[in-house]
Amino acid sequence: MTEEFQSDYKLRGIRWGGVSFNVPKFFEGEFVLETGCGNGKTLKSLPADAVGIDISTEAVSLAGGNALAGDICFLPFGDCTFDAVLCFHVLGHLKADDRRKAAAEMFRVLKKGGKIYFKGFSKRDFRFGKGDEVEPDSFLKGDGITTHFFDETEVRDLFGEGDVSLKSWTLMIRAVPYLREEVCGVFEK
Repeated sequence: MTEEFQSDYKLRGIRWGGVSFNVPKFFEGEFVLETGCGNGKTLKSLPADAVGIDISTEAVSLAGGNALAGDICFLPFGDCTFDAVLCFHVLGHLKADDRRKAAAEMFRVLKKGGKIYFKGFSKRDFRFGKGDEVEPDSFLKGDGITTHFFDETEVRDLFGEGDVSLKSWTLMIRAVPYLREEVCGVFEK
């Protein structure tokens, strides 16, 4: 999957722009990790000492600052380092085994009492089923990037008990409404 994201960021540069929505508020002194930071859109809205990690060196070069290249399945941080970990639309690009590894790694680097904030597209999102199914509920699109779609049960299986909810909105494309939906969760260690 690394090559696909490298190529995508190299070709398109800053792929996602604008303002990040529904980013948790953090207190002064909280140490935050953003996994899959991409070009730094969300990282820029976090405290100044927040750290971002992404598999794509091209993305990291665009994110700047405290972003570094690395694999979410093998986080290069010590145990109990962070007060919070953000995982927004990252696990959906991994295979099932790697989703479990990544969830375990996030808990490993999280301090006791810290929280993981998760977002992933739901199976009701209008893009579900588009492309070639490469694993259950995971679809490979023409750009070479796979997207997995979640339900609330699967998210709880990955992270345990927590506050899990659905966030839905309508995306208008050429005056046609399309349902967008995320499974969101907050999980405490």
